[in-house]
Amino acid sequence: MSAPSDEWATVLWDDDVTLQAYVVHVLMRRFGCSRERARELMELAQRDGRTQVARGSREEQEMLVAGLHGDGLLATLERVPS
Repeated sequence: MSAPSDEWATVLWDDDVTLQAYVVHVLMRRFGCSRERARELMELAQRDGRTQVARGSREEQEMLVAGLHGDGLLATLERVPS
């Protein structure tokens, strides 16, 4: 049996309320990604209901999730399978 992964992910969830342009704006500002990448992430969340937007240590991802909550977006933290 392998040890649990120490890598965590920030998951962005789709919602029917937040405007797409706002989600793209937040992703660009918070993650420093291009408009094209932010739009791709937003579209993945919309299509699949969720998408991972970042990976790293638990502490880093907790801060990102809290920031997305502060921006009014739905986000959760999950352990990345090893």
